[in-house]
Amino acid sequence: MAFSLISRLTLVVACLSLIAVPAAAVPNSGSASSSASSSSAAASSGSSNSTVAASNTPASTTQAGTTATSATTTAAPTTTNGKNAKRGLSYVGTDNTQDVLNINQTKSVVSWQYDWGLIPPANLAQSGVEYIPMQWGSSGIENLSQTVQAYGIKTLLTFNEPDFNQQSNIDPNFAAQLWQQYIDPLRKIAPGIKIGAPAVSSGGTGLPWLSTFFGACGNCTFDFLPIHWYGEGVAGFYDYLYQVYGEFGNKTIWVTEFAETSLNDTEVTDFLNQTTAFMDGLAFVERYAWFGYFVSTQTSRLIDQTDPNLPRQRPQNGSAYNMLNNNGSLNDLGTLYIGADTVETSGPATNTAANVAGGGPAGPGYATVSVAPGHAPTFSPNGALSSREGMITALGSLAALVLGSLLM
Repeated sequence: MAFSLISRLTLVVACLSLIAVPAAAVPNSGSASSSASSSSAAASSGSSNSTVAASNTPASTTQAGTTATSATTTAAPTTTNGKNAKRGLSYVGTDNTQDVLNINQTKSVVSWQYDWGLIPPANLAQSGVEYIPMQWGSSGIENLSQTVQAYGIKTLLTFNEPDFNQQSNIDPNFAAQLWQQYIDPLRKIAPGIKIGAPAVSSGGTGLPWLSTFFGACGNCTFDFLPIHWYGEGVAGFYDYLYQVYGEFGNKTIWVTEFAETSLNDTEVTDFLNQTTAFMDGLAFVERYAWFGYFVSTQTSRLIDQTDPNLPRQRPQNGSAYNMLNNNGSLNDLGTLYIGADTVETSGPATNTAANVAGGGPAGPGYATVSVAPGHAPTFSPNGALSSREGMITALGSLAALVLGSLLM
């Protein structure tokens, strides 16, 4: 197609205007206004006690739809003294003090931890990182109120994978009875306590168990919804997050166990890199804990602190998702997660805006970003482009292509 000189000049000016996009025209996910709206959305979805109606769909779809729109706004996680308020550890207690020191090393961003128990081991309590207790199963639950009072517990996790016969294995109707008898009354003796709903597995039995539990539990209340997920690829993980969020009342979510099950170290590190950045920018995810803080050849067994006859095998030997070397030092995965260091995996790690401007690669420091449709991740500021910078870069590239074709 032939263009007159005036037409070409007009198109050139238009393309140049695309490159010079003003800051106000492109939303920056890290701006103060965006962060404020995200914090407000997170507070509205999970700060107050959530009451579950006696129904298999424990939410008002009208209100839930409104909440979902605002609560998915991206925002940077809250940091205090360099700690990431969302990032935690699932920790198998050992007598190795060095393991605990690694949790709270100088560069550590981890802010909380749990070990599937109700009372922290001595060396874990001395780590200086918040300990979140768990009422793992039904055993010993009759003593829960005394423990909450004695230790001043302010946040409580509850039944661990009750849908799974190799974990706490509790019938949902019986779990509802236990909740009404022992857990809801905690709010009277410990005002302000935050209580998580049972954490079901991501297998086919998990969400149906949770629906039955909520249906049987009447006006049971909870403050956040813990979930677990294991699998391969970020798309399935993102889909599950949104599925649970939508099906159960748009409540605040804690991802208390998640891992990429590939045996390939690079794939696991890529997955960790992407998903942590994504959740850091997702307002309805309040906390998350990678599974897990283990030595790859470790053979220790977790024992329910209230009943030594209830062993739980953790971890699987040789798993690529463990964060410690055999000598207890942090491996690359552990360094990335705990120390917030960039670990080069399948792509360059020097992907700053300046590097891109100099002709270097754009995007995160790994090879590919596989995202479920409509679930665009927002990456952490460390070594990544902000949404504004990324959009400007993309518009500039588009304008350059158009200019090149017109001026040939």
